[in-house]
Amino acid sequence: KRGTMDELEVDAQDVVRLMLQFCKENGLKESQRALQTESQVALNTVESVEGFLTDVQTGNWDAVLTAVQSLQLPIKKLMALYEQVVMELLELREVDVARAMLRQTECLQTMKQEKPDRYMRLEHLCARPVWDGREAYEGSSNKEQRRIELAKMLSTEVSVVPPSRL
Repeated sequence: KRGTMDELEVDAQDVVRLMLQFCKENGLKESQRALQTESQVALNTVESVEGFLTDVQTGNWDAVLTAVQSLQLPIKKLMALYEQVVMELLELREVDVARAMLRQTECLQTMKQEKPDRYMRLEHLCARPVWDGREAYEGSSNKEQRRIELAKMLSTEVSVVPPSRL
């Protein structure tokens, strides 16, 4: 009489996440991107959630934008992130870089189509000869408050997975 083996059910999305983690850990960025796109499963992991959120709160945008490239974030949150980066570039008077980002990034082009008033406000800020924080951050908000709100918003989208769990 043969013993029956207990069956182990593994969710297909968990298998895909393991494959995505393997791709990420081995530098297979195109494979990771293709698998995420085709499977509609996002790994959305960062090296450290705390470090990522600190980067957002301190405006370390190079690190944030690099991390975001491998994440699948809702378009509303991406728009908010890129809008903040553009505004801070304008504050630093990096108008050409801000304008290029505004006109060349996919999420800001989506903003132009779906939220034209919001997009045109950024274009208007690009055309201003001087930076006015009160105009840019309407109401009682300021750069630091916007960063905190952004970090809070993005915190629900990212997690950490222990490396090499395969």
